[in-house]
Amino acid sequence: MMLTTPRRMVALDLTGLSALALDLAVRDCAAVVYRGQIVEVAEAAKHHGVVVGMRASEAMARCPMLEVRERDQYREEQWLARLLRMFDSVSPHFRRYRHSLIAPLGSMTRYFGSEPQVFAAIESVIASLTQTYPQVRATLGAADSAFAALVAARMGCRIRPGESVSFVGERRVTELLPTPVAAVLCEVGMERVADFQRLDGAVVAARFGGTGLHWHRLCRLEADLVVGDDDPSEIVMCATTVFDGDTIERISFRLMRPLDRLVHTAEQGGLILVKANMVLVTTTGELTKVVEVLDGASTTELIARLRWFEQATRSRRDRLVEVRIEPLGWSPLRRRQLTLDRQELKESAILATLTRLTTLYGDDSVRVPVIQGGRSLGEQGVWVPWSGRWPSPMPSDDTGAPWPGRLHGAAPSLVYQHPREIGLFDVAGVPVGVYGDGVILPQPAVLVLGREQLVILAFHGPWVVVERWWEHRRRRYVRLMVITPKGVSLVIREAQRWWLEGEFA
Repeated sequence: MMLTTPRRMVALDLTGLSALALDLAVRDCAAVVYRGQIVEVAEAAKHHGVVVGMRASEAMARCPMLEVRERDQYREEQWLARLLRMFDSVSPHFRRYRHSLIAPLGSMTRYFGSEPQVFAAIESVIASLTQTYPQVRATLGAADSAFAALVAARMGCRIRPGESVSFVGERRVTELLPTPVAAVLCEVGMERVADFQRLDGAVVAARFGGTGLHWHRLCRLEADLVVGDDDPSEIVMCATTVFDGDTIERISFRLMRPLDRLVHTAEQGGLILVKANMVLVTTTGELTKVVEVLDGASTTELIARLRWFEQATRSRRDRLVEVRIEPLGWSPLRRRQLTLDRQELKESAILATLTRLTTLYGDDSVRVPVIQGGRSLGEQGVWVPWSGRWPSPMPSDDTGAPWPGRLHGAAPSLVYQHPREIGLFDVAGVPVGVYGDGVILPQPAVLVLGREQLVILAFHGPWVVVERWWEHRRRRYVRLMVITPKGVSLVIREAQRWWLEGEFA
């Protein structure tokens, strides 16, 4: 099964952005390092045996005159936005996806007349791009989905309509899939993506979870990558030119509109701006300041911070040339937590309160919740002394907690300290039991909690858990996920009885 309406997509794989961001020339004997590993190598350094993927220490031992520069991801994003504008002459619908550009091929084909003419127009822009920036290399690919087009772009080939599934299936799993998924597939002899495509979706979900199912659907072209048109992380900066006679009030007023769009677009996408860089370009140089706002920066707060920064740092003899506010960090939008008087509670206020309490009563007197290892949900949540970090400190290695076995994904929002006894019955009122290695009979249809009876819409499981199986006094119980009109409940069966352990809101 393919996508209901397969979209022909074109993709451009861009390499060399790290070298371009750091102004690394082709003739330089230099390399770009990220987390101790070489990610980009200049041509001159390749002649000395330095290759991508090599450890920085090994590369310097092989080439003592090698110049190592740390990767600058922020400048790479800026350069990628500039390169994107070069393809506006071909299509305004090109969008960034990591270090690639993706666009639908249908609209370009209608404009230019045929796919070969579209490819010729894109290749002419690529030729101009590589001539202007010799550090950058671009390869073109086309296929029936954005995911398949990206795979084709890495290989520099164009897949004919209807052949994208088989093209993706010919690749090795180690090339496309995440390492945890690819490692398991290789262990069972599935070295090609085609073997992974032939698996049933239910089998993939049971073994690899949601991540594996997502990649399974991508490889079968049943789903595609999400390349948003209004991704706030694509907004490189909000800038304005300063004219003669401009005051800081006029400058702030001109920045209000792009900043409003930036913050509003981020909120619609579920993101908040938590880190920004303010730049004042003067006749004598640049003044920069990084601003961090844990709870998300609003337009008013950014403008206020900009005015304070300008008043405190700029000399009146230096004339302003340009003012920029550059987003640096994004965070998922969290639900607001209200105080007892219905006021919004900010993390900065929580941090200040905890600091005040530790000053008054001592470090060991203030405790915060933390998740540690444990065999049950009740054991995993503990209170530990606050160590100065928020929202929660990491548990130390000497807590003495058991192995960190826990459910994957989101944890239940409500966990009972003492599980509540419940009853599970089928439609005829027969009690539900679990036999053998996880056979549940009969099918659960009703959950009884006290005097309340809830209809079971669906269930997932069961999972048989055997703790300390190597000991004589081992513990064996069964977990089951149940969906009712009130929500999702996590129940366990132990000692021939059913218990409610937690609930998902």
